[in-house]
Amino acid sequence: MTPAPRVLLVEDEAFLRELVAEGLTDAGYRVFEASDGSSGLQALESDLEIDLLLSDIKLPDIDGYRVAEAGTALRPGLKVILMTGYAPSPLPPALEPVVYRVLQKPFSLEALPGTIAAALGS
Repeated sequence: MTPAPRVLLVEDEAFLRELVAEGLTDAGYRVFEASDGSSGLQALESDLEIDLLLSDIKLPDIDGYRVAEAGTALRPGLKVILMTGYAPSPLPPALEPVVYRVLQKPFSLEALPGTIAAALGS
């Protein structure tokens, strides 16, 4: 049996973080949660095995772009999906090749596991 894919979820809004984590856990993912960019960065610098970073862009300290840049530098091949509740803006050029998708909030929680599976398979 293959191990459950591991997702690092970085989201400062507690209610949304809990909803997403619960939905992904129910879909068979192993979810590690971080409430801000600093905590997400610490998780990426740790020995945790992480297959995909799912991060909000606007965070209270270090933004999701910086978390994604650091994560992919620390872990080449890390898959990245970003989330935002704001108007879409172009990705920083360094992130264009590594970000699978930017999800516009609100997004379908039911579709999220499939989006993550597609990113992991890409």
